Amino acid sequence: MTKNTVMPSAADFDAWTADDEEKALEASAEQMKVKHLIKDGSVWFLAPHGHIYKLPLNLSIDDFVRLSDLQSNTEQIQALKDILAAFAGEDAAKELAKEPAMVPFNILNDYGDVLAKIQGVELGKSSASASSYTERMAI
Repeated sequence: MTKNTVMPSAADFDAWTADDEEKALEASAEQMKVKHLIKDGSVWFLAPHGHIYKLPLNLSIDDFVRLSDLQSNTEQIQALKDILAAFAGEDAAKELAKEPAMVPFNILNDYGDVLAKIQGVELGKSSASASSYTERMAI
C-alpha cells in the first residue's frame, strides 16, 4: 500500500457490494489502457505511465506462430518482450518488464487486433475495402 492509502476496516469489507466491485474494476481497467497508432510500418503503443513501445506491422511468420501458439500468460509476455527487444531494442523490453502486468496483455490484445484488421483489409473484408471490392465486382 502507498503512504496515502488508508487500510480498510472490517466494516468496509462488510459494506462492499457487487456495484462497488464493478466500479473498482472499471477504474482499474481504465488505468491500464494503452493507446496505439500506426505509423511508418510500425504499431506504436503508449502505455499508461507514458512509455512508448514500437512493434512491427510486418510480423514474421515465425514471430506470428510464436505469439499464436503460446498457452500461458508468462509465455505471451516473454514473446512480446523478445519481439520488442529484436525490433525496438533491449531497453524497450526492459522497460516493458517494469510495467504492470495488464499493460503488456493490453498491448498484445491491441497488437493482435491491428494485425487482424490488416489481414481483413488485405482480404477485402474491411468496410473501406469492401466498397471498392463491390464496385469492382459490379463492373
